[in-house]
Amino acid sequence: MRLKNTFLILFMVCFGTTVSAQKYISTKNAEVSKVLGESNFTSSKTFYENIEEAPDFTILAKILKNDWLRKTLEGEEMVTIFALADEAFMNLPKKSRDSILQNNKLVSSIVTYLAVPGRLDSNSLKTAVEKNGGKAYLTTVEGQRLAIKEEAGVLILIDEDNNTARIIAPDFYHKNGFFHIIDGIVFPPSEY
Repeated sequence: MRLKNTFLILFMVCFGTTVSAQKYISTKNAEVSKVLGESNFTSSKTFYENIEEAPDFTILAKILKNDWLRKTLEGEEMVTIFALADEAFMNLPKKSRDSILQNNKLVSSIVTYLAVPGRLDSNSLKTAVEKNGGKAYLTTVEGQRLAIKEEAGVLILIDEDNNTARIIAPDFYHKNGFFHIIDGIVFPPSEY
């Protein structure tokens, strides 16, 4: 009788473990898509794959042709990217824009400054701002601090020199997290 009970308990433990582990076997996730203008961004593509053909991201796509930079972003298990729309560059005076775009080190540091480990949608960003008295600090993939606040319902990124960038279109998925589209350029500490 003891052998029978022991066998029954062992069977139930093995069966229960197998059943509970089944939820991790499937790697197929539902694809999430969101359209902006002519572009359809989807969770089944990497960040670069999403923006490489998008007409609003020609400058950023060109920057991300840099293998090291692209692999840095794609190498993060989960990452939230604040994506520089072409508008962000076009809002700068031509001389400043040309100076920034010709400096590969500066451009790379700007892009990595705008990448934050984790999967942060706009709701979690707003919650962080509320919980921290109106201004929250995010740690970038390079370990730097990037401030964020909310004004009139709009999330705004702020660098150390008080340059700002508004999130003009939030909550787009990519394979490794979220990206939010911004209209300005913020600079990493002591880079500009």
